[in-house]
Amino acid sequence: MAGAVGASMMLGLVGSNDAGAYVVKRTSRGELVHWETPTVAYTLDPSLDGNVATGAAATVQAMGDWGGTVGAPDLHVRPQDQDSPKKPGFDQKNGIFYMANGWAPAGRALAITVLTYDNATGRILDADIIFNGSYKFAVLTEEGHHPHAAPQENVVGTRPSAATDGISHTDQVVEANNVYDLHHVIAHELGHSLGMNDEMGRRDALMYRYSAPNDATMRAPADDDIQGLAELYSTRLEAGGNGCGNASVAPKKPSLAASHVAMFATLGFLLFLVLRGRSDRRARFAFVAAAAVATYGLFPSVSSDGKSGGISRDARASELAPGHARAKVLSTTTSMEEGLLKTTYKLATTACRAATCPKLGHGSVWGGTSGNIRQDVGGQFAPTSGDDVDVSFAKLPSALAPLSSVVPSGRADDGDVTVLTQAN
Repeated sequence: MAGAVGASMMLGLVGSNDAGAYVVKRTSRGELVHWETPTVAYTLDPSLDGNVATGAAATVQAMGDWGGTVGAPDLHVRPQDQDSPKKPGFDQKNGIFYMANGWAPAGRALAITVLTYDNATGRILDADIIFNGSYKFAVLTEEGHHPHAAPQENVVGTRPSAATDGISHTDQVVEANNVYDLHHVIAHELGHSLGMNDEMGRRDALMYRYSAPNDATMRAPADDDIQGLAELYSTRLEAGGNGCGNASVAPKKPSLAASHVAMFATLGFLLFLVLRGRSDRRARFAFVAAAAVATYGLFPSVSSDGKSGGISRDARASELAPGHARAKVLSTTTSMEEGLLKTTYKLATTACRAATCPKLGHGSVWGGTSGNIRQDVGGQFAPTSGDDVDVSFAKLPSALAPLSSVVPSGRADDGDVTVLTQAN
């Protein structure tokens, strides 16, 4: 009996990590990014309905599907007036725009959200959604057809970048007759405007990063999306004295300190059971094994430099995914350009995954931090001084090689670099 209890506890501890679950936005201090108002109004720029028939009606329906759920604010459209926003950017006026000729900060994404918030508290200050008019949009029929489509020849292009949390398409080629469902795309971007991040592992989630052409099957938040929204807003709903009925919500991920408390409590309980079963040699062995496995499963991963999840200079190449190299950010400068923050950075390579790497790198990215104001532009990662980051050098081959040296000789001292993500 005691051995069965110990074995079941061990399996529960080892298998407790969730995979493919929702992801919510957080500040650099770990605070949830959220609205603190009961309603959020967006102005629909005339460019939307002017380019996509019934686009405004689809947007209103998507707002209704998100708004008011598990404590989230109600979303609605604000009529156009002289104070309406004229372009995307931080002006504390929320807008939805269609850029018919494309928009440089959107890159190759179908659409992006520019989200500005207080980096100390996570309070959202401004949200703008921008459709990239380089692609074709329509409010598709349920079968995924354009209501007024005409046959067109295929034109082969390139696959769009997945380096932003703006929604991207999944095709290996871009075809002239590919049309993307505006209803699906605006619903996805509204999720970002509420504080949701992209979902990479669940294709059945509205926040899944990619969108297929000629597909209108996913237009409303799925269970995974609602659970993420609950993490952002359900505690605020409870604090306001409103019940949430029988809604099923996922528990919040425990902090590192809470994990340590749980670990020691579990090990203490296992030790107690070991002592209780001291008269049975087989029981003692089973419980000791369970305790050892539980310890392995609960301790945080610590690298040789003592930092959780860090990577040493002699790490294997496979540990440097997804970039060519790992680098330390030496300095950053953030400026405001027509309502958008832009971060310019310099960095030094600390470990190289490709055959060769420059010693230094530089680059720029939309978004960043100015004082307590943080702005995400399409989910691009804007580093700060001192960050360890995974990077990609523009002129390096895509083929990967094991680390032979940290910074091989024979390379230029400086190179154009794109910061992909903060190092784990």
